Amino acid sequence: MAIYMDEYRTTKICPQCGSLRINWIAGGIAGPVYKCEECNYVGVFVLEVKLKDLEKFQKEIREGRK
Repeated sequence: MAIYMDEYRTTKICPQCGSLRINWIAGGIAGPVYKCEECNYVGVFVLEVKLKDLEKFQKEIREGRK
């Protein structure tokens, strides 16, 4: 199969600062809870982006915080 799977690989990033240092800290009925090691964001909402679009998303998040 000639499809490159890297085009479809994703990663989770912090919705507040765009960091990749987002860790799962708890789970429950509402779903997983994540904590960002960079900005201390805690919440159930994280962004899952394609690796090829990662820099674009991080740039947009950082520019939006200004």
